[in-house]
Amino acid sequence: MRKGIIVLVSLISIIVLAIFLLIKSSPEKQAEEAAEEFFTYEQEGAFANSWDMFHPFIKNKFTKETYIQGRSEAMMTFFGELDFTYSFGDVEKITDWSPGKDEDPIPTAYRITVSQQFAGKYGNSSLVQDIYLVNIEGEWKILWDYKNGDEDS
Repeated sequence: MRKGIIVLVSLISIIVLAIFLLIKSSPEKQAEEAAEEFFTYEQEGAFANSWDMFHPFIKNKFTKETYIQGRSEAMMTFFGELDFTYSFGDVEKITDWSPGKDEDPIPTAYRITVSQQFAGKYGNSSLVQDIYLVNIEGEWKILWDYKNGDEDS
């Protein structure tokens, strides 16, 4: 009887551990962790590190130097503040998504709605934006949607 209980407890422990590892390493969880890393860089003003996380499609839109300068200027101009908090919505797996009108679809991406809250000299402001994460050779890359905007911006 005692031996049976030990075996049962061991099996349950192994199953719980396996479920935990599956959830922790799910693509959705990995995408959320990458988004967390990206926005931590943004909060710290480490825009060079943020830029490094971009997908090549985004990197072709502007140089690293342009992003670093433009991002800090935009935050200061529009919000009067570099400091912000953020929160994520649910991570959603999407298929055959394209970042631009004439771009080939990406087979699998993960969309997260991000809300950034700024408490600046012009009052409280929020910025809500969907970001897309794609795993390229084991590295998570960030994309923005350009389909409804100016393709050349």
